[in-house]
Amino acid sequence: MTVYTLNVSKNDRNKCLDFSKKIIQTQNQYNRFDKTLYTQIERTFIGKLAEYLFYKFLIEKGINYPVGDMFEIFEGQTNVDSFDFKTKNGETVDIKTASKSFHKRIMVPISQWKLEKDYYVGIKIETNIEINSNKIKIDSINEAILYGYCTRSQIGKSIIMSFGEGPCKHYLLDKLDDIDIILDKF
Repeated sequence: MTVYTLNVSKNDRNKCLDFSKKIIQTQNQYNRFDKTLYTQIERTFIGKLAEYLFYKFLIEKGINYPVGDMFEIFEGQTNVDSFDFKTKNGETVDIKTASKSFHKRIMVPISQWKLEKDYYVGIKIETNIEINSNKIKIDSINEAILYGYCTRSQIGKSIIMSFGEGPCKHYLLDKLDDIDIILDKF
């Protein structure tokens, strides 16, 4: 399996962190796990950063993918995007992230499973954690690893499990298929 190291710049971090603060502080994102404001911002930031890094990866690979409404905030907590990316023939792609050293898999909460994405792309954001608070040191993020992808069918075969925050479908990062296989779909 080919994995890609994605560089994260200060500008990348700031752009995604600013978006995350705005969407959470204006209460325009559903608090799915009833978490603190800080945790909501941190999780939104990690997800947005991975999404943005995948966009930049496509551009670096010579794929002219439009940035679209990636950094737009839609009013209302239930007004969410139905996919992160779409292939040329309309297949949907969801970016899933891992962000702590012990994270070894991507997870799709059962509440999101019904949204039926065609592909799930796994990206691990390389982070450092504050010892006493377990918070991610955002300024320390300099790279991410794009592990690959799996299909809905592949992840659908997993047993529904909970890893601490509710039932989900899951797939190990190191078992994902090579992302190069589907790049021509974009």
